[in-house]
Formats: sequence, structure tokens, C-alpha cells
Amino acid sequence: MMLPMTFTLLLSAGWPCPAEPAARPAASAAPTAIIEAAFSDLKGTPRSLSEFRGKVVLLEFWAPWCIPCRKGFPWLDQLQKRHAGAGLVVVAVTLEQDDASVRAFLDDHPAGFLIGRDPSGRSADSFGVTVMPTSILLGRNGAEIARFEGGAESLHPAIQAAVVTAIAGTSQPAAGPPAALPPGARGHMRAWERGYLADPIMNLDGDRLTRSMREHIHASKEAAAGDGGVAGGGCGCN
Repeated sequence: MMLPMTFTLLLSAGWPCPAEPAARPAASAAPTAIIEAAFSDLKGTPRSLSEFRGKVVLLEFWAPWCIPCRKGFPWLDQLQKRHAGAGLVVVAVTLEQDDASVRAFLDDHPAGFLIGRDPSGRSADSFGVTVMPTSILLGRNGAEIARFEGGAESLHPAIQAAVVTAIAGTSQPAAGPPAALPPGARGHMRAWERGYLADPIMNLDGDRLTRSMREHIHASKEAAAGDGGVAGGGCGCN
């Protein structure tokens, strides 16, 4: 049977299978819109991304209940120390509304970089964030260069390489956030709102020993349910 000419051409060209990679540098060479994001620091002082123009910014969206964030914070600390002199600034913004959860996380995982708070979630909406954590690399002009989703340690070398390239100012693929969705397209359920988590023990409330025991039990159940893979059980992160 003869295949239609169009289909034959697609096959011969190696039509790609759809996939959702964890690191997503945009392929388009079109100019990237510069997104402004407002938040406050831990003292309540209003801050904005515009104050970092001329710097390379690694913008990290995180949550107190996010397990990868716990390992990611020390690495981000070292990354900024390593490259601060060359112009890197790490800004980690949480959308958490509960003050106690934020304080508990930072008590356990102190950070030497700027911590921002945006309980409104508007900054994450502006950047099209749907995964916690999401690392967004911004060039010196404020334009997005690349993003890395999920916080896997395997992404660290790629983030490090992207930071070095951005600091050096060598050519990189132009990048930008995903196309904006129409109002209401995401509904009212936001990935970062812990009230919608399938498993409420993912938050960090309670004393450290209780949290550690719950995490151990939860991790065992998740690994068993997902056979140790990313399919996982019901943490709400996948």
C-alpha cells in the first residue's frame, strides 16, 4: 500500500516522538520577552528581578514541602559562592503562604542566597511554572535562557554548564517560558499548593524527629509503589 506523500516525507525526516525533558532550553531564535517578577524578601521588603539587570540570575522556585529542594539548597549555596565574583546571583522564591513552614525549612536548610516570598503565586504564573522545584536561568539582560524542572541531582552538571556559558556571554540558544495559557486553563489547582497534595506528610510541619520518621515511611511506600522509579506513588510531586 502506498503511503501518502506527506506521511512518507515525515517518516524519512525522522519525525520526533513527543517528550517532556527535565531541562528545556527553548529552541526558538526569536527575541525573548523579559518577564518582570515582584516578590518580597524575608523582612518583607519589596524586591524585583529588575534590580539584578547586568547579572546572571538563577531563579529557583521552591516549596517547604519539596524534598528535592532540601538537597538542592546546599548545592545552590555552593554554586553562588563559586560564581558570585563573576556575576551570578541565586534568587530562590517560595509561594508558600504559611510562615511557620518557611521558617522551619530555612532553619534546617540555611541559605546564603536571597530568599524571596510571593504568596500570590503571580511570579510563578508569569514564568509558567508547574513543577517544584523549577530553576530558571536568566541572562544579564533579564531574558530567560533555560529552565530545569524537578530538582534531580543529575541536572546539576547541566545547570552548572549553563551558568558558566551565560557568565562567559558565549552563544546559547534563545529561550523563553512556555506559551502563556489562556485564563482558567490551569484551573484553580496549583502544583505548589500543599493543600492539594495527595500525601499531606510532604509538608515540614512538626518537630524534626517526627518529620524524619514520616519522610522515611513515606519514601519506603513511594519506592514500593513506583518500583523505585519516577512513576512513584502519591506524593503529588510527579
